[in-house]
Amino acid sequence: MALDFDVVIVGSGPAGLTAGLHLSRAGHRALVLEKELYGGNLQHTGQIDDYPGCPDGIVGAQLAGQMLEQATASGVTLGQGEVTGVELFSRSRWVACSDGRGFSCGVVILACGTHYTRLGLANEEKLRGRGVVDCTPCDAGFFVNRDVVVYGSNDYALRDALYLFEVGARVTLLSPDDVHIRDFRFRAHHGVRLDAIVGSDRVEGVRYSVLANGAQEHLPAAGVLIRIGTEPSTDGLEDVVELDSTHHVITNAQLETSAPHVLACGDVRGGSHQTIAAAIEEGARAAARAHELLSR
Repeated sequence: MALDFDVVIVGSGPAGLTAGLHLSRAGHRALVLEKELYGGNLQHTGQIDDYPGCPDGIVGAQLAGQMLEQATASGVTLGQGEVTGVELFSRSRWVACSDGRGFSCGVVILACGTHYTRLGLANEEKLRGRGVVDCTPCDAGFFVNRDVVVYGSNDYALRDALYLFEVGARVTLLSPDDVHIRDFRFRAHHGVRLDAIVGSDRVEGVRYSVLANGAQEHLPAAGVLIRIGTEPSTDGLEDVVELDSTHHVITNAQLETSAPHVLACGDVRGGSHQTIAAAIEEGARAAARAHELLSR
């Protein structure tokens, strides 16, 4: 029975697109599956100043567009679909999607990347896309001259708060840390915990608590971003490959997982350096290893 593809790549970030590009150029039928925006987290990234070959920097969405164009020109097949599992057979693998579709292949490459950590608040998922923001560059234009809350304390929170401020949003940064951030041009409240996202059909504001005394405050807002960190997108893979204590995929030096003919590369992999350059390098290595496995 003929396989649908030689390789199915889960995720269309820098690692996944690079793997698809190299495999397609080597003559293999490669499918890249993406559940959200093609380009992965590059679409969520503003200015990138440390990417080789771009001395003046490049916007994440622009870099994603260039990589997509190059990959599709090589013959890569792009597909929308949320992967829910991988089944292993003696001579093939089966990649199952949430809509009931599935694809048979010889090798699977997991390049699922990461996603922003959720708080688990009642309206967090309900109002996603209706004021709860995942992709800052995609949605920032909706909040010009409007109030937006960014909750977090890491570089993601500061970067997104500055991005929103620069496009004209009225930004308030809420931070659980008690370390005060100085010299920024937006309001900031420190030592607080985000308790609720307020709104029925759209975000109308947030409620938060002051950790020092338990006082509760309400802040009107049209949008809210939660930036407390990232975690690997490995839901549904727990029974397929071995994960480490942080739920990243464990691989050997050849990017092989505990499952035969299933590789992993990029940010989803334990030990990855979590940079665009590292993801591209690992995508190329994964493609080379997949080519070796298919050549057998």
